[in-house]
Amino acid sequence: MRKGSWLLILLIVLAALSACGDREKEDAHNVSAKREKQIFSSKDTKKGWLELIATDEISSQDNPPCIYKAEESVEKLEVHMKELSTASLTYIYIDGYIVQMEQGGELSFQIQLSKTELKKGFHELTAVQYQENNPETKKVELLKRAKYEVK
Repeated sequence: MRKGSWLLILLIVLAALSACGDREKEDAHNVSAKREKQIFSSKDTKKGWLELIATDEISSQDNPPCIYKAEESVEKLEVHMKELSTASLTYIYIDGYIVQMEQGGELSFQIQLSKTELKKGFHELTAVQYQENNPETKKVELLKRAKYEVK
């Protein structure tokens, strides 16, 4: 092979490696951003609908479902949502921390609760869709929340 070919191959490899390094830094930034607590407006948007089901109890406006925590049990929270934009991701937060992302529309899914999310007391699940599907803008298009209690 000629010197020019080796040089071209070397440049391509170096460019690929530097792109991987940038992606790793970006991924690390996203992970740290995910653990940052988010604070939202005190008012929900009018559109959208959110319901939680835990231990055969269904949430309502005045009555959050209750999880009776056994020491070694694995608890899941069932979430049902309607009237969401199908073009946007829905970001699911518990107590202000991101736990999951789902595609919009009518959704039914389960969330595996961590030890932190199973501490005794009331916890708040917040579903958020951002304008332009970009959480960094912090411009909320849809905001719905529901509470559950751990005893």
